[in-house]
Amino acid sequence: MAVSKYIDFVDLVNGWSEQSGELPLLTLRRICDWAISGDFPEGTFLLPNGEPIDLLELYWAMKKEIGAHAPIDRDYGAKLLNRIIVSKSGIRKFCEHHQVELPPGVGSLASSLRRLVRKPRHLGPPDCPGGAAAADRREAIDWAMAGLDASEYLIAATQHSIPGAPERKLDPWRDDGPKFEASDEPDLRAKPDELGSEWKSVDTAARPSCEVITEPVQVFDSQSRRSAGRPPGSGSYQAGDLELVEEMRADILAGKHTSIAAAARARVSRAAGFGSYASKEKRLTTRYSERYPA
Repeated sequence: MAVSKYIDFVDLVNGWSEQSGELPLLTLRRICDWAISGDFPEGTFLLPNGEPIDLLELYWAMKKEIGAHAPIDRDYGAKLLNRIIVSKSGIRKFCEHHQVELPPGVGSLASSLRRLVRKPRHLGPPDCPGGAAAADRREAIDWAMAGLDASEYLIAATQHSIPGAPERKLDPWRDDGPKFEASDEPDLRAKPDELGSEWKSVDTAARPSCEVITEPVQVFDSQSRRSAGRPPGSGSYQAGDLELVEEMRADILAGKHTSIAAAARARVSRAAGFGSYASKEKRLTTRYSERYPA
């Protein structure tokens, strides 16, 4: 009988915990800190159907499990942790790089030979100094992408005269600047200025045709908006997103999807906006977590 190339995530946590003498929840936190930092090879953490895990979702599930705040449903997070499988080859590469003793059931002949030459320094994963910072950056990127998607939609809606396009000023840096700064991504940090310049040209070109107002429109106080910023969860297509979020919720509770990300991916083609599928997926997962924070 062929030996499986995978190990259950729960068995990985318990095996490393028992081997190192550390508490299971501490071992869980360390594994997820290293994962969100990118220290495990891509594709190490999977669902039984081979679908990759969203590492930020894995991190949130861990936070909920150890009793910390995270924008994820506690029951969903617990089920997710119990469904994950882990690639043994990914574990071996992590252990070799960080000099960690392989957990039970993951060793191979090659790893045993390497161990004779280079004895591991740790019986289980050590603390990851950059885990929390990496998670913050990942969350900031997700929020920034959602903000970009909303801004791009507003510009496109104005350019193409889409009915129902929102009547408001666009200032990507004012609304989402802190998220772009926190993301620490040069391309993302430059994007608000690009969108702001594009909006000015679009707004100027569209203004003559908008001078005659035939329908009453809602007027926003610019000073109050500037001080308050855009509240979390707002956006030019919030209503449509929330309909999709309710569908996602129903499917997840019914077991049709094993993760929030999978439920979102099944609906990105129906999500409003002109952004990429990836940005729409992130937007829907964020909406879901806001609506069902646990």
